[in-house]
Amino acid sequence: MARKQPDLTINGLVLPAHAVGKIMQEYAPIGGFSTMRLGAGTGIRQTRWRKLATTLSASGLIPPGTAAINWDLPVVLGCVEPRSIQSVSPVITLPAARRSDAAPYALAVVDDGRKLRATPVSVAGDVIAGASAYLVYYYPLLTVLTDGPTERFDAQECISGWDLQAEEV
Repeated sequence: MARKQPDLTINGLVLPAHAVGKIMQEYAPIGGFSTMRLGAGTGIRQTRWRKLATTLSASGLIPPGTAAINWDLPVVLGCVEPRSIQSVSPVITLPAARRSDAAPYALAVVDDGRKLRATPVSVAGDVIAGASAYLVYYYPLLTVLTDGPTERFDAQECISGWDLQAEEV
């Protein structure tokens, strides 16, 4: 399996990893959900909606070059951290909001779950098929609201850095 790590994109603007340097991304759930307790203490989940929040942190040779982006409008973020879905079913439905420039990739769960093997992926629309158990990875394409990056610069080390916090619309 040949997997290519995609570059981060913001509104189609490519921030190449070799120039930007180290990029880290994390996801966190946000939403209208809470755990309620019944009289005997049993927990139940009430959910109205769920979205993702993401945080990007980078440090490297150059600043991100995003000053021309209008941060008052939603932006499209081509993520660098893959998300995954595991299933024993031979068919897995992927979210439609994923990067088209970074193909999904899969690992087959074999040997009673003790080993993972790279396996070919056949994508038809948003469905992957062809194995009895998969861990499928894809790169999200999120439409987000953000205030833009917080930038920093270490003059002694000549290292630029920035952080960006965003929430899915």
